[in-house]
Amino acid sequence: MKQIIITFLACLISVLCNAQTTYFNESWSPGASECGRLTAFEIKEDGVIVTIEIKALKALKRLRIFSTYNTYITSGNEKLLNLSGLVVGNEIKSCGLSENWGWDNVAMGEIRSYQLFFKGTLPSGITTISIIDYGDYRGNHGFCFFDRKINNPRKNYLNYQSEYAIKQYLDQNNDGICGIYEPIDDSGAKLACVIHEGEYCIIYLSSPSNYSGRTFWNIGDIKAKLRKTPSGLMKAEWYMSNKTLATVYILFDGVSMVVNDIKTGDYAYLKTYPTTYSNIGGTNTNQPTEWSGTGYAIAPGYIVTNNHVIGEAKTITIKGVKGDINIGYSAEVMATDKVNDIAIVKINDANFKGFGQIPYAIQQRMADVGEDVFVLGYPLTQALGNEIKLTNGIVSSRTGYQGDIATYQISAPIQPGNSGGPMFDNKGNVIGIVVAGVPGADNVGYAIKTSYLKILIESAGLNIKFPTNNTISTLSLAEKVKKLKNFVYYIECSK
Repeated sequence: MKQIIITFLACLISVLCNAQTTYFNESWSPGASECGRLTAFEIKEDGVIVTIEIKALKALKRLRIFSTYNTYITSGNEKLLNLSGLVVGNEIKSCGLSENWGWDNVAMGEIRSYQLFFKGTLPSGITTISIIDYGDYRGNHGFCFFDRKINNPRKNYLNYQSEYAIKQYLDQNNDGICGIYEPIDDSGAKLACVIHEGEYCIIYLSSPSNYSGRTFWNIGDIKAKLRKTPSGLMKAEWYMSNKTLATVYILFDGVSMVVNDIKTGDYAYLKTYPTTYSNIGGTNTNQPTEWSGTGYAIAPGYIVTNNHVIGEAKTITIKGVKGDINIGYSAEVMATDKVNDIAIVKINDANFKGFGQIPYAIQQRMADVGEDVFVLGYPLTQALGNEIKLTNGIVSSRTGYQGDIATYQISAPIQPGNSGGPMFDNKGNVIGIVVAGVPGADNVGYAIKTSYLKILIESAGLNIKFPTNNTISTLSLAEKVKKLKNFVYYIECSK
């Protein structure tokens, strides 16, 4: 162990040329038999060395060095680095009372100096620090120094001064990955993904007041630089809230970002800007030439889906009418609500002969938290095939992301392609329109309340009356799905 410590400190000394040192010329702190003052604060790659001078106020048989391991470099209310020990030659030694470090037979007025080592990386850009010894269980503590200014230039950042500047950039760089991302639980930092010098970077924007690393971060600070891998995941050295590094893997799907830390699990973020659909891996604001989603019948010829599904589509094709996924019918947009992400399309194909009798009711009632729900749709068709898929769960909350009153949060798993599909209660009544899921976040999805669909119909002046007769309420779930799948449709869109 001793050899390891010697080797470790030797490595630190080898990078001395990279150190950033602040020197102090300050008055002495008060004391009974000795006083002290801070003379140097040296930032190195793997730690900080603090130099302290002490002066004997009277002749002393022993002038002692003492600091407890409850000593920290702090900034504001944040503890940044913890004391590792006393620098003695090429070793780091404990500097508690029992070690009795110091000098014998020191005359009054004599000055000695010593160095404390704090292992770790001091975040760049922090220019006001304190060195505080909080003391041991007996109340003993060493010298404390408060609110010292240090030379610690900001590093590792991109020069964005505001979120508005980020949005201006994103308006010209909406490739499906670049965007603003917010944590789904609203407890972490808001981030942005941008391209800098040909590589993707995650940068800090803002955070709530309870964010543990708030002291460390300024807008534009780099959270991670991303590297592509053959699997489609991005690999990154990710700065945690206290700016320590962790290796993570990141997945983008156009609506979310999932950060996987192999030690602590997944962190899921929802893309909140730009709000227009974009193609991952594309350039600028180009959409893919083809994409798909889900929709369901609400009246003869009329289908509801999400606005982001139809996007800027030039052609819309409806498949799955009467259960036949191989026959497609052309459709046109009749009404859209971009704010609540709802769209209504109508089949305008001469070959269309109708849906048949819709077996479910569309209800505008408010669902209860804990109520059973299930979802039908066509997620990830390239990987999972174009057979309709069922997922189920409960209503987790009557409000959605960040308290959005237009949506429910649900535990039914939602994946890309489910967008626009129906959310049913346990009797088979439609009570929502699936809008988004958060990949990597277990049991988190969102569905728009049907009351907002009713508002869109009335605002657009459409002569649509919701089906009110439920003919499947007494059937088992399996039997319900057999009836319902003929009225839930695969929507193909293209430019």
